[in-house]
Amino acid sequence: MKLEDYVIAPYVRESDYAIRPPFFLGERNLLDYIIFYVQEGSFEIEVNGNVHLLNAGDLCLLQPGDVHSIKGITDTINPYVHLDFFYNSEKDKSFITRPGQLDMSPYSTYSQPRLHECESLLIPFKLETPHSVKLRDLVFKIIECWQSQTYLGIMEANQLAYEFLTVIFKSYMKPQAASSSRRPFLNWITSYLAFRISEPINVSDMAKRADLSPSRFTVLFKKQFNMTPYQYLLNLRIQHAQELLKEGMSLQQTSEYCGFTDVHHLSKTFKSITGVNPGYFKRNYDQERNH
Repeated sequence: MKLEDYVIAPYVRESDYAIRPPFFLGERNLLDYIIFYVQEGSFEIEVNGNVHLLNAGDLCLLQPGDVHSIKGITDTINPYVHLDFFYNSEKDKSFITRPGQLDMSPYSTYSQPRLHECESLLIPFKLETPHSVKLRDLVFKIIECWQSQTYLGIMEANQLAYEFLTVIFKSYMKPQAASSSRRPFLNWITSYLAFRISEPINVSDMAKRADLSPSRFTVLFKKQFNMTPYQYLLNLRIQHAQELLKEGMSLQQTSEYCGFTDVHHLSKTFKSITGVNPGYFKRNYDQERNH
């Protein structure tokens, strides 16, 4: 697994403080990640055949594909976060597995990439770093923000999860040599377009930002992204439009927020990329959510 092949976009699915007397949670397999902190008590967690004893102050990371069981030896309090670290267009269909769910092959498209399979990372089950206090505090903040269930609270929880993962990478990633080759657009193009998605943007603007001629910029861009800058921008705008429509925004507002001249322009582009018009997409999503 190469991190460069995936987009980091944390998505907190559930978070809480589990307060329980002694208990046993039978074996299950994971599609997502679990950040597991022991605030009080003792646990015995078996992961892929290895038994770990956890006590107050221990912080762990369970990864997708980890077959595990959890035993609370004493009365326990453990803050936890179920989340995705990487972008998955199917994230709304993914779910938290329950005891007894072991064969997850029918749901493989929902599963997150495993950090364990990344050559540049070696992340242990128990996270013991000089930044342990910071990681613990981030867990508390993620839970607090996510449980507000406001748009800003959820957004901040996801942002804090990104910060959590950054600390993990800094702690466990192998040193990397700086690249000597100049790749003028790779580090900024997505964020540059995302922040200006409602504005009129053309190839000349992007080429100027990259200090290249429009023709040279287009050649390099297409080589890297397998599409022209214009196609890339349209795809980005339609992805953003889908998210806004799912959140209940009107077609008129969506067209304005995503940089389309009007609803007709949005509808035409939306259908050419997704195969359906935005009105149908919105109604279909609302029906699925209400069932």
